Amino acid sequence: MNDVNSSAFEELSLERLYEILRLRVEVFVVEQQCAYSEIDALDSEALHLWIDDHDGLASYVRVIGEPDCLRIGRVVTRRDARSNGLSGQLINHVLSTTDGPWVLSAQAYLCDWYTQLGFVPSGPEFDEDGIPHIPMRRAAT
Repeated sequence: MNDVNSSAFEELSLERLYEILRLRVEVFVVEQQCAYSEIDALDSEALHLWIDDHDGLASYVRVIGEPDCLRIGRVVTRRDARSNGLSGQLINHVLSTTDGPWVLSAQAYLCDWYTQLGFVPSGPEFDEDGIPHIPMRRAAT
């Protein structure tokens, strides 16, 4: 298992912030061909978590407090680091170190994967930037 690192926005180094934004743009904007504003004001309110490997930033997620839950978002893993369980490790770390309930908007093709992590669909499928998503929720344990 790789170490999970975490930081509030104001504690991120400029280099780490750059790596996070670069990875998110590489996957969400370029690879998934979604032209949208990847950088939003929520970054400054989030807890940022990531895993490094020998090539640098390998996987990342952010967690944002909402009035009655924690929102998990921007789950992303570098293309050459996928299928190594890193995203699952990050999600499980969030679930074991924070108080739920937790919500997320899963890309529809990942619904079964999130179900294995204890999430259940909580609403109808919707389109976000041309990609089908399903709102999901996991109750506090």
